[in-house]
Amino acid sequence: MELRRYSDAVPFAFGDFELRELTPTAFELASFAEIIVPIGVDRPQRESVKDHRMYLCLQGDIQFTVDGEMFRIGRGDVLHIDKGETYGFHNGGYEEGRLLLFRVPGPSLPENVQP
Repeated sequence: MELRRYSDAVPFAFGDFELRELTPTAFELASFAEIIVPIGVDRPQRESVKDHRMYLCLQGDIQFTVDGEMFRIGRGDVLHIDKGETYGFHNGGYEEGRLLLFRVPGPSLPENVQP
């Protein structure tokens, strides 16, 4: 058993937003992370290398573009992105956005960042 406390998962800068890795260290099959997206911030388009990438919107109004198609997600909405799909997002709303990201397989953190 391993308990991962939210207060112990220190957020780190990831581009223009923050990421808080919430995955217990014993779990390698998938991962959870919170993404804090300030107003006006973009996640540039990129190809997903994860088998599955799911975003649950916790707060805000986030616009995603997936393979050229635009989607707006708000609180409680879930967006699934498959491996090989090109995606990006933008917070054009009026409040900070918060997303819960579920990734399969698990995290691939930048060097020198501890979960």
